[in-house]
Amino acid sequence: MRQAIGKYLSAFIILSIAYCLLPASSWATTITADHMEHFPEEDKYTATGNVRIEKDGVVINADRAVLYKETSDTELFGNVQYEDDDTFINTERAELNLDSKTGKLYNALIYFKKGNYWLNGENMRKIKEDHYYATVATFTTCDSDESSKPDWCFKGSDVDIIVGKKFTASDVTYRVKGTPVLYSPYLWAPVKTERATGLLFPIIGNSSQKGFQFSPTFFWAIDDNKDATGYLDYYSKRGVGKGVEYRYLDSDNGGRWYIYHLNDTKLKKNFYEFKGAHEHKIGDVTGFVDINYVNHEGFYREDFVSKEGVQKRDSRIQRFLQSTGEISAPLPDGRLYLLGQQWIDLQEGHTAVPKKLPELGYVVNPTNIGPLMFTMNSSVANFYRQRDPKGQRLDINPTVSYSFGETVPIFQSLSLRETAYNLENAQSYKSSPHRETFEYRANALTRFMKRYESFSHTIEPSLSYTFIPKTYALPTFDSTELFNRTSTAQLALHNSLSFERLSLTAGIAQPLNFNAGLISPTTINASMSGFLGTSYNEKTGKAEPVNPFSLNFDTSYNSNTGRAETINSSFSVNVTEKTTLSLGERYSDAERKYYTNFGIASEITKKMSVNANFWHDSKTGLRDASISTIYSEQCWALNLLLARSPGDSTRPAEYSFMFFVELKGLGQPPIKLYHFQTKPPTAN
Repeated sequence: MRQAIGKYLSAFIILSIAYCLLPASSWATTITADHMEHFPEEDKYTATGNVRIEKDGVVINADRAVLYKETSDTELFGNVQYEDDDTFINTERAELNLDSKTGKLYNALIYFKKGNYWLNGENMRKIKEDHYYATVATFTTCDSDESSKPDWCFKGSDVDIIVGKKFTASDVTYRVKGTPVLYSPYLWAPVKTERATGLLFPIIGNSSQKGFQFSPTFFWAIDDNKDATGYLDYYSKRGVGKGVEYRYLDSDNGGRWYIYHLNDTKLKKNFYEFKGAHEHKIGDVTGFVDINYVNHEGFYREDFVSKEGVQKRDSRIQRFLQSTGEISAPLPDGRLYLLGQQWIDLQEGHTAVPKKLPELGYVVNPTNIGPLMFTMNSSVANFYRQRDPKGQRLDINPTVSYSFGETVPIFQSLSLRETAYNLENAQSYKSSPHRETFEYRANALTRFMKRYESFSHTIEPSLSYTFIPKTYALPTFDSTELFNRTSTAQLALHNSLSFERLSLTAGIAQPLNFNAGLISPTTINASMSGFLGTSYNEKTGKAEPVNPFSLNFDTSYNSNTGRAETINSSFSVNVTEKTTLSLGERYSDAERKYYTNFGIASEITKKMSVNANFWHDSKTGLRDASISTIYSEQCWALNLLLARSPGDSTRPAEYSFMFFVELKGLGQPPIKLYHFQTKPPTAN
């Protein structure tokens, strides 16, 4: 027995020394095993027992192996494990070429490290390092083993996968815990370890106002710094929408451009939406454009899906769309700019607001002249609109300021203003009106602070005064014309208390308008913020606040009418570490209407979260509402969304139910399997 062990040990040492003496360029392969045997006539090696083969970053383990030195072909048997930087393979038997890293796999489970992809099949071929084919196989991103049934998988025949690009198969069933729930004769899916060109999962839905919806999306990875997305929205009751978005980014410029068109067969309208943004820099000269355009002001109220999935509430309730373009060049003492702006009134149409096309301006930066500070804004602008006054305007506005005092700092400024016009369609004005005026401002502010053992107290009184003499009435193009007769003083008091866990602030301001017989409204504001305790965070090694909260309040009270003109308040609190509540209230005396909103965001478990928001007003009742529940696993996520959007004089309120499924690792956006909308028989 001892002689046999010595014989095998001597053979193992001799073979190991022989392999080490071989030139690295001829065969840089390392083999270890309990027993090895060489057959010179075939230049073949057989190894049994704890076989381990290493070559070019590849490590293979097996119970038994046959290796042909001349061709680098190997036959592997029993508990075969193959691993490189990107892949881990567990198979019963394999035939591989160590040079090309290709071959056949039998009853194999393959794990692709980048992207967490799993492929399981009986007869598979490794065509290239990143290319695999199987007659029958399952594909998933759920952590798997040979015996378990993943949460979800695709099972099909003629399975072809190229890592980082695509997965294709025929006769495919989508399975949940091994149970088939959907069938498709063919499936294509992106397998992305990085950006890649291909189709994204479509949005599928139904709406009582829009009918059946099918919205496929195509992503085009043009270059490392350029890509584009094409959109197609089919609505059985409204028509077909088409859109394209292009994005790019370089060292000195970047931007994104988007255009969308829908021929609405119900309203008999062609809707166009165009958005564009670009920034550019040439030396010290910078420029940008930000364009927002729709050809019908009711486009956002229709809630078409377009590229954002579901139109946001902010888009639907906005009043104006603004587009701006500017080129700016710095100067030694200021800057020179060329500006263009236009606004679209989404209530009154395109012609209601004048367009600033263009404005040439020169700005002098604040400059010290002895004890004085000098600055100036000047511009020449052209305003255009189809009706009402239009024309050109020259505006020059130099300002000199002076401040003094330490205990009670006093700031004063004197601004001169020259404004001249060349007008058309101005029957109520002269064709060339002009205005010469000035503005005087003064402000005094001081601070008193007292520190106590457990808190500090700060009081800041201030007094300000603004005077503008009587001026001529001029057509209103922008805020420049809002330079009217003013003689107003304001007394304000700001008070704050700071504790270790709590901060309280309150302020009151009373304007006095000497040009009006009535007393101006009094403004009162208050805020409170803090936290209820602290806890030690082991990750950061610091004490962190527990249950932070904030409360804000402001109101404007008119003593002449004895009524509050506006009331606004908001409150938010982290009731637990992962649950936040928010409340808001707004009152407008002009509308005689109260607005309230409520929100909650909670991470119920590590896998489930809920986000709900509600908006209500005292006249029409419930307005917008949304409840979103997200359940997330390692390889998939579900999003259930219930939503309500208000109606108007032409349409009732709309209710929607949407169900999203995301199979993680298969690209964005997530799959929307079901989308249903309905409306009540009568409007609110």
